[in-house]
Amino acid sequence: MANIKVHDKEFVPYITEHEIEEQIKRVAAEINKDYEGKKPLFIAILNGAFIFAADLFKKINVEAEICFIKLASYKGVKSTGKVITAI
Repeated sequence: MANIKVHDKEFVPYITEHEIEEQIKRVAAEINKDYEGKKPLFIAILNGAFIFAADLFKKINVEAEICFIKLASYKGVKSTGKVITAI
C-alpha cells in the first residue's frame, strides 16, 4: 500500500480499502438483521466519521435516520483533553 499524504502529514495505511469495504458490508448486514422492523437513529461525529457513516448508510436497508454532530477535542494535532461541541 502506498503512503497517503494529507497537507504536510504522511500516513502509512493500516488496512486496505477493500478490507474496510468488507467490514462496512458486514456491519450493515448485522444492523439490517438486528433492526428489521425498527427505525434506528444513527448519530455520526463530524468530521472523522462522515465518510464511514455515508458508506454504511448506503448499505442500510431498514428505515433509518442519520444526523451529525460536530465535536472536537483536538487543537492542531494535540488533544486538549476536553470534548466540546464545535461550530
